Amino acid sequence: MRTLAMIIVVLAVGFLGVMGYYYFRDGSLQSAGAEVDQGLAKVDQTTQPLQDSLGEVGDGVKKSVDRATDGDDRT
Repeated sequence: MRTLAMIIVVLAVGFLGVMGYYYFRDGSLQSAGAEVDQGLAKVDQTTQPLQDSLGEVGDGVKKSVDRATDGDDRT
């Protein structure tokens, strides 16, 4: 439980630090939020191939399980 709490605290402090930096640089929370949104959109775009690959792996695992059980729940 301590580890999870520590991760949440680190993420919250990091987020506040990034927002604070953009707030002091641009002078408003609206533009700071827009900057953070742009950064997060770039992260999403760069990880899109990884997301697609993981989706294909998940579909493959589901198909394998379906083929292995053939609808019989005893196996």
